[in-house]
Amino acid sequence: MSHRGAEVVGSGTIRVSPKPERVWALLAVLAGLLVILIEIPAALLSEGTYSFVRQSISHLGVTGCGEWSVADAPIEVCSPAHPLVNGSSILGGSILAVIALVWHDWIAPTVWGRCGSFLLAGGGLLLVGTGMVPADIDPTLHAVFGFGGAAVQNLGLLAAGIAMSRWPEKRWIGPAEFGGLTVGFGALGFAGTLLMAAPEGWNLPVGIIERVAAYPFFVWFVLTGWKQLRDAAKRRRELAEGR
Repeated sequence: MSHRGAEVVGSGTIRVSPKPERVWALLAVLAGLLVILIEIPAALLSEGTYSFVRQSISHLGVTGCGEWSVADAPIEVCSPAHPLVNGSSILGGSILAVIALVWHDWIAPTVWGRCGSFLLAGGGLLLVGTGMVPADIDPTLHAVFGFGGAAVQNLGLLAAGIAMSRWPEKRWIGPAEFGGLTVGFGALGFAGTLLMAAPEGWNLPVGIIERVAAYPFFVWFVLTGWKQLRDAAKRRRELAEGR
């Protein structure tokens, strides 16, 4: 049997060939960007003025139109582009969940690394849940998916970052410093997640708080995918030069 395109490194760890690595990396970049950037056209298409500061991300996914209470100031919510927003959550969450599992040894083939990858995969699946159950269909279940997803995603980043920092010789993604950046993303996102549970009387900017909680997950996949693509291109050049 030919082993061309695979490299055995360490105990039971297989590094896949550059081609599938590039495919997963590209999908990570596209899925992460899709979930974030879809908010822009959805906000522009909203009936009335959508506020990224005061309004929840969930308002872009509501399937009906009506008043929504925001810090004792009801506002009219109507998002004609809700199929795009909910669809991007379902598609993007599914893709990122699969990629998190594929990357379980790339993060670091340790208990912490695999725990991080499984938590990241779980966070992707909970994101799928938010798209399948919009806030106006079942507010309680949507809130469970949203808050739970943010918590699990950021715990996953923390675990992955710890693994990449403590065992840099075993990680595949980026330099050891990237582990510290991953921990930073997780800490920032987890702080945002805790603020999501703050009393309404605090009058926090809900839109900003939710994005602080949710975006580190997506940005991490975009950066990690980009680093994978860059490293694969570098290895391809080195092979072409006969190094």
